[in-house]
Amino acid sequence: MPQVEWVQRLEEMGYVGPEGYRAEAFSRNIGILTPEEQEKLLGSRVAIAGVGGVGGVHLITLVRQGVGCFHLADFDRFEAANVNRQYGARVPDFGRHKLEVMVEEALRINPYLEIKPFPQGVTYENVDDFLDGVDVVLDGLDFFNFDMRRHLFNRSREKGIYVVTAAPLGFSSAVLVFSPAKGAMTFDEYFDIREGMTREDKLLSFGLGVAPGGTHLKYLDFGRIDLNAGEGPSSIVACQLCSSMASMEAVRILLGRKGERVVPRYFQFDPYLGKFRSGRLPRGNRNPVQRAKIAFVKTFLLAKASPFRPVAPDLPRAVEDPGGKVSEEALHYILRAGIQAPSGDNVQPWKFSCAGNRVSVWLDADADHSFFNLRQIASLLSAGAVVENMRVAAGACGFEAEVSWLPDAGEPHRMAHLDLVPAPRRPGPLLDAIWKRRTNRKTYAVRPLSAALVSGIQAQAGEAGGSRLHVLADRPGILKLARLIYRADRIRNEHRGLHEYLQQMIHYDEESAIAARSGFPVGNLEAGKAGEYFLKFTRPWPIMNFMNRVGVGRMVALHAAMGVRASSAAVLVTVPATDAKDFLLAGGTMERAWLYLTRMGLVAQPMAALPLFWLRWRLEGPEAFSPKHRKLLEGVWGAWRELFPAVDFEREQPAMLLRVGYASDIRVHTLRRDVGAFMVGEGEAI
Repeated sequence: MPQVEWVQRLEEMGYVGPEGYRAEAFSRNIGILTPEEQEKLLGSRVAIAGVGGVGGVHLITLVRQGVGCFHLADFDRFEAANVNRQYGARVPDFGRHKLEVMVEEALRINPYLEIKPFPQGVTYENVDDFLDGVDVVLDGLDFFNFDMRRHLFNRSREKGIYVVTAAPLGFSSAVLVFSPAKGAMTFDEYFDIREGMTREDKLLSFGLGVAPGGTHLKYLDFGRIDLNAGEGPSSIVACQLCSSMASMEAVRILLGRKGERVVPRYFQFDPYLGKFRSGRLPRGNRNPVQRAKIAFVKTFLLAKASPFRPVAPDLPRAVEDPGGKVSEEALHYILRAGIQAPSGDNVQPWKFSCAGNRVSVWLDADADHSFFNLRQIASLLSAGAVVENMRVAAGACGFEAEVSWLPDAGEPHRMAHLDLVPAPRRPGPLLDAIWKRRTNRKTYAVRPLSAALVSGIQAQAGEAGGSRLHVLADRPGILKLARLIYRADRIRNEHRGLHEYLQQMIHYDEESAIAARSGFPVGNLEAGKAGEYFLKFTRPWPIMNFMNRVGVGRMVALHAAMGVRASSAAVLVTVPATDAKDFLLAGGTMERAWLYLTRMGLVAQPMAALPLFWLRWRLEGPEAFSPKHRKLLEGVWGAWRELFPAVDFEREQPAMLLRVGYASDIRVHTLRRDVGAFMVGEGEAI
């Protein structure tokens, strides 16, 4: 570290010794601080636990304020995911230890600083050393590192040290000050931490207790918060605001200035809303109002952990193999990514075989015999989506997936093989969306799509195979499409085969859903309690048939139409021909578009009836439908063509339709079978 060189440079410029430099460097603080106070700061010792998003800016702020001694702790390294909010996250420093980078940054400002680094972070073993001789502690630990935070706060109190914590919440900052004075509230008392609490409950208590004013609750997307996975949004606006507010409290404590506000007092400033909230929270989180707020957020806003909620696996470690062989860990990750793909009624109609670095994807032709799956088209689309997911995941594991479609005419069920060729690791922007993409049947918020977003969707088609993406985003068109969906869904409800197949795939209790790990739990349909009762009541075809005859069945079709009316857009995937490869490629295009939508914060639901009925009409003729349903569809096709004027329906065919929009995440997810359930031997018949 060139600390000596920086000191020499200062001396060459005439700043002899630390006193000479400090007198000039911090001269503009005088007038806000007295010379005596400035000298006191130079001799003060501040401990900062974590030097990432909040802690890194704490450090720089206090260095420029003139604090002279620091204990700094962090074990992590900088990466691209830190760029939006962390002071030291720059491309040249990716992969370097955050502590090393931030110590350099601090010494570039004042090379005479006294810094004691703790490269293992704050641990139970070194916490006493970290706190030794410290005047005040600033909490910069990751939000989800609750147990270590609790231990640090409690140990600081035992040693008579103040702790300041500032939380970046939305665009706001909320600050709490914990005093070691006798009678002051402790960490456990204020946040109401008790034995037996789950990790989720502890994090929720901390998150809501740190900001009782809750200004950020009005605009924060709770669908982006997962307490169990340790994920949540943060911004540089809030991190810098945290540093200003927390550093001010630290300076106040160090200098003994008036105005100290310790818990149960709190304050939060939100520049986005232009609001400042401050007050007292008697009894902390034990306050009845606070308890009600915690219960509300836990029950209605946060995604709940359940056996149905998918959890993204950790990205495999980079392993250098002289022969470039894919590791079992990486192969398992790639296969798991593949089986996150959508399939008709979640039947998961695929198998896999592996030989060295080659992975083959097979079609399980016996998985789906529904009326929708004409000539295995729905399953082909799903297999194409599987390959797309695997291609993206392979890049993240350090492999280029070279895809060969339908490689052996003698094996018609082998859809593709992927040769995994060693390459630089490229996680890509769609990787995280693989684990977050789901079918969302909720009623969406009616919000228009921007032109940039429409262009982004269309760009996912690429060049391969000629499949295209067409976006219907004008309001009159959406309303017209809803009327067509109503007619198509009437057929779906009135067709005995489709009704009975759907009922086979619905699980009305949690145990059967977990045992099967296919189909969908009834809650996934977002039908509400009344809708779930109706579905269960009409399981026998004679009852559903009676409901159709008296007109009640049309309410189900109306529900589907209302879902389309409440959508921002519809996305149609088309293919240039009707060969198996065309639908495989279209499945990849569909999945890329869906992953892109997920990444951009939108949700989607396949509306498969219209495109798949059209394909059956074209490939098998009108006679494939009953006279009644034939008449319904004859009134649909003309309007269907008009909605998508860019589609030449004589030369290209619709393969899949998605309704898209904005909505909160679903609470009940579909499950996937384990990877082993899909594996077959390379020579085994499918």
